[in-house]
Amino acid sequence: MKPSNEGGLWTITLFAANEIPSVVVTFVALIIFLQRGEGVAMSTLFASLLLLPWVGQPLMRKWLPGIAGGRGWLHVVEIVLCVILATFALTMTRGRWWTIGMLMSISVLSAWHDLLANRYYMRRTQMAQERYHSILRTLASQASTVFTYGLMIMAVGALQIYFRQRSTTYSWSLGVYVLSGAYLLLTLLNMLLLRTPQNERTHLPHQWPWQQTSWKRDTLVLMLMLLPQGLMFFSRTIFLLDRPQYGGLGCTLQYVGFAQGTIGVIAFLFGVTIGRFMQNQWGEERLNWPLKIALGLSPTVYLLMTWHRPENLFMLSTYTFLAQSLFGLGLNSCRQYIERISGVRYQNAVNPLYIPIISMCIMIPMVASGFLLQALTYEQFFCLDALCAPITWILIWIITKNR
Repeated sequence: MKPSNEGGLWTITLFAANEIPSVVVTFVALIIFLQRGEGVAMSTLFASLLLLPWVGQPLMRKWLPGIAGGRGWLHVVEIVLCVILATFALTMTRGRWWTIGMLMSISVLSAWHDLLANRYYMRRTQMAQERYHSILRTLASQASTVFTYGLMIMAVGALQIYFRQRSTTYSWSLGVYVLSGAYLLLTLLNMLLLRTPQNERTHLPHQWPWQQTSWKRDTLVLMLMLLPQGLMFFSRTIFLLDRPQYGGLGCTLQYVGFAQGTIGVIAFLFGVTIGRFMQNQWGEERLNWPLKIALGLSPTVYLLMTWHRPENLFMLSTYTFLAQSLFGLGLNSCRQYIERISGVRYQNAVNPLYIPIISMCIMIPMVASGFLLQALTYEQFFCLDALCAPITWILIWIITKNR
């Protein structure tokens, strides 16, 4: 039920602003590198390195205890992000290292903003309000993802057709200008809506993951579970964009933005929601292996796409919905391992180790996927990716059978 003493508009604006820069470095950056002619291997390498600030989030947390509330720092970080986004749009035509530097700056600031936003969220919300605000933050984050990875990508694709006499970077520059304007609007709204937290929920002390006795085994299990997804994370977009003579589908940015940035995001949220509902109904242990299998089956959908190529946007969206639903559904199986690594202190709070651990587990497969794509055909690559799943299931069973 909605709390009577305050609304949730601040949650929407805060986490909408929190998600936009992270989507830029997680999804959009790869397409920018590809369209700048960096090649598949180098594009995946550069885009994967942008996850390093997120892997290093636990190291950033040591500065948080000295920041009371965090509202002022949130405003500072958001203003700097606005400036960097606008500067990136203005200087889009510069060379490779300038682009990498700008995107890395956005990644560092977005990782820092995520820590500050979660800290502020914990201090402003009461335990009784947790469910209400949790729904709002999830919807706001997914809506920002659709806006950035869906609508903006489609708009850039339309601009590239309209300005076909100009370079592709001109259209990207216009798209990032619009994105920086939208982010500036959210920044101004946050300045109006965020107030000093009155809630003094106990601050959870920092603790390193390796202080848990089983962290090595649980981390290894997570890396095996996420291996097929890490290989698929960037390769699915490359497969859609690559030209048919090279084995790709030859999709336009509009198709990619709609299928993956819109339908895919909705499907992922649908899968996560269904998975959590099932876990609450029947328990995590009972659904442990079914969810692991669902997570591993997601790459098989892209293998099917190499055999039965989608002939229209509806078929492409259907394939994407199935793949991303399985991904979201299966990702719930990671939660119990991350909770064991992080300990009991985050059972009733936002777990700040979730994203760093997931990012660490998928980084190496993400880097490897680009080099494998250069050596294999798409059919061979997705066949290898799909075959990784049963191999990892066997290895996980061997590792966990005596637990």
